[in-house]
Amino acid sequence: MIARIISVLSVFIIGVISSVGYLGIVALMAIESACIPLPSEVIMPFSGYLVYAGRFHLLWVATAGAIGCNLGSVIAYEIGFYGGRPLVERYGS
Repeated sequence: MIARIISVLSVFIIGVISSVGYLGIVALMAIESACIPLPSEVIMPFSGYLVYAGRFHLLWVATAGAIGCNLGSVIAYEIGFYGGRPLVERYGS
């Protein structure tokens, strides 16, 4: 079951990065940093492979990953700051 989920996520992640490029890395890393379970362990190694293949540049992949992480953290912080306990009690588990 877990292997199937990871397989589906991997296909999605690879498709996004292949079609959107650096902005895809930013978006996927932001999603991952905003506490939504999307494994960065698939996002960044595939991006690294594309660097190796000559399609991406290492500096821009690292920058896109860092921007995405910070963006996702800011989004999660803002949701917590403005939503707070009432948001968790209303929509949380």
